[in-house]
Amino acid sequence: MNIDNKLFAKRYMDGKQAVMIQLTVLQRPDQFSFDAKTKTLSSGYWPAPQFEYERVIVYQKVEAGGFAQVWIGEDAGLIQDEGSKNWHYRARNVSLFTTSEDFKTLFGLHPPQSVRYLYAPQKKSKRIQSFLRGNVVDSDDVLKLPLGAATTVKRLQQARLHQQKFRNALLLRWKGACAVTGIEEPELLRASHIKPYKDSTAHECRSPHNGLLLAAGLDVLFDKGFITFDQQGALERSGLLSHEAASAFGLTPRMRLTDTLSEDAQKFLLHHRKKVFLRPKPARRAQT
Repeated sequence: MNIDNKLFAKRYMDGKQAVMIQLTVLQRPDQFSFDAKTKTLSSGYWPAPQFEYERVIVYQKVEAGGFAQVWIGEDAGLIQDEGSKNWHYRARNVSLFTTSEDFKTLFGLHPPQSVRYLYAPQKKSKRIQSFLRGNVVDSDDVLKLPLGAATTVKRLQQARLHQQKFRNALLLRWKGACAVTGIEEPELLRASHIKPYKDSTAHECRSPHNGLLLAAGLDVLFDKGFITFDQQGALERSGLLSHEAASAFGLTPRMRLTDTLSEDAQKFLLHHRKKVFLRPKPARRAQT
């Protein structure tokens, strides 16, 4: 069956979490297997196997003059091969489509992608809103509601859901480890907003680009403006943080982010350096 952008949007733009991948034309059949009988995928092409997905979408690039193949399955989970002990993704209700459209035209997204929340385009925009997903872990950031926000139970539930999705995105983005120290204990990690929650728009509050996954101590220092990061990712310590406190938190001169940031994340970080980072006030000149 053939699929195009309109049919994909009509059938699948429903808000479900989807893990998406694009395969190259040159990948051999033994490198990738997703048939109607086994309905499994080699785990080598997927994010860390830590959770279930609601949908799995695979796009294999089209050869010159040919058609691309698209597999779409529901409820993607994990199974372990008893012989090799390798992990594989499984899915049910797998549909195979062909298409003449490239990845971006079909899905409205730039490849390659990982986990996505798929939403129907807004009336005034053709851009698809989407967010990364990872493990679901509670965070106290949800309590940082903007001033004047409604405090109904429904509002709090929605805020908690958005915060979970935000944390999920950062866990996947930073591969489950602190963006500075590499600590991998989920209970010790915090989803920290770069531009403060209270100053952000609804979209900015949920954007994965507006966050860092930090160990609890670093999260506090970053949130209060005692540390920030320069454009190259090197940690900067405020002059208002004493050497004793910096030592107690384990700060070292060579600390830096373990990965480069996106262009959008750099914009949020610039805001943090200008508006949040604490700088000592210039000393007043003595009057003569």
